[in-house]
Amino acid sequence: MIEGEKIRVMIVDDIVDTRDQLEKLLYFEKDIEVVAKASNGREAVAMAKQDKPDVILMDINMPDMDGIAATEAIMNQDPGIQVIIMSVQGETDYLRRAMLAGAREFLTKPISADDLYKSIRHVHRLASARPRVAAQAPIDGDGLPGDGGGGQGQIIAVFSPKGGVGTSTIAANLAVALRQLSNKKVALVDGNVILGDLNVILNLVSNKTIVDLANRISDMDRDLLNDVLATHTSQVKVLLAPPNPQTGELVTSDHLRAILDLMRRDFDYVVVDTQASFQDRTLAVLDMADRIVALMTLEMPCIKNVKLFLEVADLLEYQHEKILLVLNKADNRLGIRISNVEDNIQRKVALQIANGAHDVTLSINQGVPIVIGKPTHATSRDIFMLAKELSNVAQVSGEKPSQQGVKDESRGGLFSRLLARR
Repeated sequence: MIEGEKIRVMIVDDIVDTRDQLEKLLYFEKDIEVVAKASNGREAVAMAKQDKPDVILMDINMPDMDGIAATEAIMNQDPGIQVIIMSVQGETDYLRRAMLAGAREFLTKPISADDLYKSIRHVHRLASARPRVAAQAPIDGDGLPGDGGGGQGQIIAVFSPKGGVGTSTIAANLAVALRQLSNKKVALVDGNVILGDLNVILNLVSNKTIVDLANRISDMDRDLLNDVLATHTSQVKVLLAPPNPQTGELVTSDHLRAILDLMRRDFDYVVVDTQASFQDRTLAVLDMADRIVALMTLEMPCIKNVKLFLEVADLLEYQHEKILLVLNKADNRLGIRISNVEDNIQRKVALQIANGAHDVTLSINQGVPIVIGKPTHATSRDIFMLAKELSNVAQVSGEKPSQQGVKDESRGGLFSRLLARR
């Protein structure tokens, strides 16, 4: 935000006292200005077009046109406006409906002054962080997004060599954060085809999974892909894992390569949750990834495994810039200093994600990513920082092996690949 420029806010509520109280709360905030007040959704749609606020505080239950319908209408006419939904209802269903309509945050009444200020500044900061696009991105000859020369999106693998570190939770929240920060096309893939959890974390129900693509891999195209992808309320497209391990075994590393190759041509970012292993399917994802978010925690078994992974990555000739080492569940009370870990593994930790054990678990149980349910939480802020880092850094340069070469080399598993390089 330009110094001296104020955040323009519109208040929408059918109760006069509520509108006046919110205006009074904001009156003494030097960087916030109330530019309009509306008593119902229909009036809000008209006033938003006329007054062009930066942020709208929108009540959800109003006569004539409710807050969700009004939000949808306002987003259609000006997607740059940030909407904060307000309601006495705190149920998860209201939250999902609000986010699906295009709202950025959800506040439960009565709203504290501190929460109100934080939410307004947070959504406005998110909007300001997005790149401003003067015209629609050009489309390549296949009707896919590109730079006019067949550009491809980034594949981001979220991986840890040890289970229980939180890869699925971070992958889901990272995808949503990338979508919110960039406003670009983001896909999320459950690469753990044996025991995937993204359907639970995101509360998604779909009878179509990655197996539907694997079974038709020879005639897979953009239409089939879009038919199989589930849509989260954040507008992130999700490729879910099958419901049981037996079905997941049908998905091979070759299937994953073909699917990711198509997805990177249709999306700006493809975030892949991976299994904690060096099996062929995981290696296929790591090989194709432009960036690997390598998660670790301050536990000795995890530190040991991360050190081994970094050694293997060197043997596989992954560039150092490809791997972003991230400390998850960061807590300075665990008896291990991060500086000592860095000395031991000979690699710097790029980012730390705060340990919000209770709130993160609650968000998983509710099926609402913490970056949506509690965007100002310390864990959410750190995930947004990770998303910003990944969205601002160009793809790792350097020559990559051909797809055929990777396919042939990986069929024998990790150890045969390492022996072949000796």
